[in-house]
Amino acid sequence: MVRPYEMMVLFHPEIEDHKAAAEDIAELVKNQGGEISKIDNWGKRRLAYEIDKIREGFYSVYTFTVERTKIREMERLLKLRNSVMRHVVVRLDEK
Repeated sequence: MVRPYEMMVLFHPEIEDHKAAAEDIAELVKNQGGEISKIDNWGKRRLAYEIDKIREGFYSVYTFTVERTKIREMERLLKLRNSVMRHVVVRLDEK
């Protein structure tokens, strides 16, 4: 069953091209059979708390639909990327 999701990704502040990294994550979603409806790049922001002595990061928010069974694999692939510091995937209410 295809469901709507929202995913926030926090990228490491020292990556050279955060927009290319954001597009790379969009391709990851598409490769899992997802359909992206919106990508919102927030840019560089100060973190609420330090992560490994890092105080800033690039935020991107994705709105997409994908099969429920593909989420676990997407999260596994995100954890393997050095450019991604944190991520969270939330299922949205169906309209």
